[in-house]
Amino acid sequence: MLKFIKKQKNAIVVLHEIYGVNDHIKKVCNEYHNKGFDVYCPSLLENKAPFLYSQQDEAYRYFINHSGFNPSGVVSLLSTIRPCYRKIIVIGFSVGATIAWLSAESKLCDGVVCYYGSRIRDYADIIPPCPCLVIFAEFEQSFDPVLVQRQLSDKASVTCHILNSHHGFSDPYGENFDCRNAEIASDLVADFISRIVQ
Repeated sequence: MLKFIKKQKNAIVVLHEIYGVNDHIKKVCNEYHNKGFDVYCPSLLENKAPFLYSQQDEAYRYFINHSGFNPSGVVSLLSTIRPCYRKIIVIGFSVGATIAWLSAESKLCDGVVCYYGSRIRDYADIIPPCPCLVIFAEFEQSFDPVLVQRQLSDKASVTCHILNSHHGFSDPYGENFDCRNAEIASDLVADFISRIVQ
């Protein structure tokens, strides 16, 4: 697990994509640490070295076969660190976003941010007990974000945005990086977090 600890009042738990704790995720962790949060980033891949972007299919198979959408490890981490912080926010990307969504049910975090968590559609019946920000890309191959947004629209704790971009748009190292939409998402997340930790 990657950790940046200075005994701050608030913590961020970052959940990575299928590729593992790669340069993008390390960058996210550093950014939140520099903003005054303690940061925890558990490996969802049993501490396996990160996959390359060119290994997408292999990375997805490994994730499904070895981890899957099981939030128990994240819930265990949240349970361990809960007494140490005033507020804890979980931020997940892709498969990590779906696990973040599922971990909200534990009531051990104060907010959840989900970047393009396509499998949230399989768990749309969940009503998160804490504020949840869901950010989808408009152009997804495997599902219709508008349909999922409609499914989530009746949940008072959930705010959902669809940005005019492709899956992975916030990853500056990925082929779908979109600077403008990454900035829009970053602003949405910053506003969301500030309302929780104020």
